[in-house]
Amino acid sequence: MDEPRFRPTPHWRERRRRRCMRFALTDSAGVEIAVIVRDISTRGLSAAAMGTPPALNEVVRARLADGRVLWGLVRWQDDNLFGVEFDTQE
Repeated sequence: MDEPRFRPTPHWRERRRRRCMRFALTDSAGVEIAVIVRDISTRGLSAAAMGTPPALNEVVRARLADGRVLWGLVRWQDDNLFGVEFDTQE
């Protein structure tokens, strides 16, 4: 197909908001994990841990500035970087 006529299929993925801010997560035992959030969306976040990151598949909790609490699972980890998928079920 000619390149000018090619239109890729859109990926309906929510736009992520890039953030670089201090953020505190807690693990399922209530221990605080100091992190810097790299980006965040309603479905999850990616962050860099200031110390030891949470383990793969560990449950974590995030308290938002508006008082809401989100629970999620650590879905990937690479050195001190990791990603959390929030539980979006109500």
